[in-house]
Amino acid sequence: MTIKEKFELLKKQGKKAFVAYVPYGFPTIKYTKAILLTLQEAGVDIIELGIPFSDPVADGAVIQEAASLALKNGANTRNLFATLNKIKKDIKVPLALMTYYNPVFKFGVEDFFKSMEAAGVSGILTVDLPIDEASEYVKKAKKYKIETVFFITPVTPLSRAKKIIKVCKGFIYYISVTGTTGAREISYEALSGHIKQLKKETNLPICVGFGVHTKEQFANICKFGDGAIIGSAIVKFIKENHLKRNFLGELKKYVKSLKPD
Repeated sequence: MTIKEKFELLKKQGKKAFVAYVPYGFPTIKYTKAILLTLQEAGVDIIELGIPFSDPVADGAVIQEAASLALKNGANTRNLFATLNKIKKDIKVPLALMTYYNPVFKFGVEDFFKSMEAAGVSGILTVDLPIDEASEYVKKAKKYKIETVFFITPVTPLSRAKKIIKVCKGFIYYISVTGTTGAREISYEALSGHIKQLKKETNLPICVGFGVHTKEQFANICKFGDGAIIGSAIVKFIKENHLKRNFLGELKKYVKSLKPD
């Protein structure tokens, strides 16, 4: 199922999307399959799997620490695709890779998208790639039927937002606050105003990320958005609990507790 198809299904069901982020290779590469399947069982609609990078400028302390450990574990791009090829038959929800451009460029843009298609990945989010420099990237993504998700922020001018919307596929990632990822307070009034303005320009779903870490925030965002992305809170839970007995059962329970009834 593609990201687009998932949102179409959710719309028919009158539901909003729960998008979960976890880094590949954290806490270990071997744990990747079990964690992804647990997120799936917990009712997550879309999974963003992060490619660990040595200079993650948009990531807060929690995700930076997890990415650093993952890199020490050998969580490089080749190992990522090897892992995904082994588990792709078990992953039924759309999977998107979240990355910086360096790993894509280093791997080779065409080879990267070709590998994504082979591994059953639906979409990609590249944090530091501006649309002005993304023409080859978008072209190759289209060739391999990969949905390109781009970011819009509270300080993105509407004229630029319109250009970003044109190259977005699947959904638009709206960054709720300026700065890095991590638990934050969110101004719903300003956020809803921005999203209502964007909805006049596009029919694409708009999901909100950065700072979202509670069920209450998720519920409030879903009053005007099409879904929410939760990352740091889940990564923090994994860090604090992965050595405990019945960790996966507790992770499933925790992730379920984040989604509004």
